[in-house]
Amino acid sequence: MLVFAVLKITEYVAEVGAGYTPGTNLFFTYYFVLTGIHLPHVLIGALLLFSLWRGLRGPKPGISAGFAEGAGIYWHMVDLLWVVLFPLLYLSRLA
Repeated sequence: MLVFAVLKITEYVAEVGAGYTPGTNLFFTYYFVLTGIHLPHVLIGALLLFSLWRGLRGPKPGISAGFAEGAGIYWHMVDLLWVVLFPLLYLSRLA
């Protein structure tokens, strides 16, 4: 989860350092916007899963089933979006 955030920040620095910005062309516009929107959602998902893990520790869990289901559904939604974004941005021949 957090590896994605570190990799994105590293990629952003490298791309901007090479002179590629969202205004360079349509590919980089989509790249920066779509991965930029995805990044905070990954961080929110990581916080939810960390909260879930922390709340389930110990003999008396303090997490409701609704929170656990919601966190899981949210994470799978973020994961599903990446399944679409990855081939669109990294495997396409737009660049």
